[in-house]
Amino acid sequence: MVDARMPDVVIIGAMKSATTTLYRWLDEQPEVFVARSKETRFFTDHWSRGPDWYAGLFAQAQAGQLLGESSVNYTNPRLAPVAADRMAQTIPQVRVIYILRHPVERIRSHYRHEVQRRREERTFVEAVREPGNPYIGHSMYFTCLQPYIERFSREQILVIRFEDLVRPPSPAWTTVLGFLSLDEREAPESAHNVGSEKAQWTRTMAWAKRHRLISLRQVSRMPKSVRRAGRFVFAREGRDYRAKLDGSRAPLDPEVLDGMWADVARLEEWMGTELWERDDQSLSRGPAG
Repeated sequence: MVDARMPDVVIIGAMKSATTTLYRWLDEQPEVFVARSKETRFFTDHWSRGPDWYAGLFAQAQAGQLLGESSVNYTNPRLAPVAADRMAQTIPQVRVIYILRHPVERIRSHYRHEVQRRREERTFVEAVREPGNPYIGHSMYFTCLQPYIERFSREQILVIRFEDLVRPPSPAWTTVLGFLSLDEREAPESAHNVGSEKAQWTRTMAWAKRHRLISLRQVSRMPKSVRRAGRFVFAREGRDYRAKLDGSRAPLDPEVLDGMWADVARLEEWMGTELWERDDQSLSRGPAG
């Protein structure tokens, strides 16, 4: 094990629940240093690089700053047990933050995200009906968090709602500051990675990204004139894309969601509070992280 400093806090998800917003908000606080890459994925994709590589992500932090990172795949239901186990071995004193969005709204946003990146060709209803689909899987919040509950103390785990973070006056932001022992202050007004109306990647962009020939960071750093000129290379609108976005608001068979709601009820029991009223046909209304 290296001697270098390791993270004090990790945002572990959930996907499409304003994790980018919280990551950026923490980055704006002078007492906090976050890894430059929002998705380090050390405990899943990059474990083989070792703890020295991981610690190096925080080498530029100033003395006394809290160190943090954010990787939503740490609560991917397939990866969470491995990620939690490795995290408990490497940074046993870490504090983890799990942001939850209304589970049906999160499913709809997740589906739009996959369509936008050309990883989903099915209609929304078809995709969510598929047994074992990732959309419902990522909204099985207790199942995703349970590996952390089993390895960390209750005091190390903070669960907050997306709705309480992104809507003023953001009571969840106050809760986060208290959890990190930071002085109270107003929440920043910005929301980040709002994705419901982004143009769809072109097939060229999807191919280049899949083969790691280009990154979203590289695209974002291009001059606006270049991005504007290359919009037909990177992303564009289309009838099929618009139809799939509209289809993501379709009603769902309540039976498809029964297992998910039962899992959410287990989390509510662990927390000792009700998170949402059951509403199978909830539509997405707020910004997505």
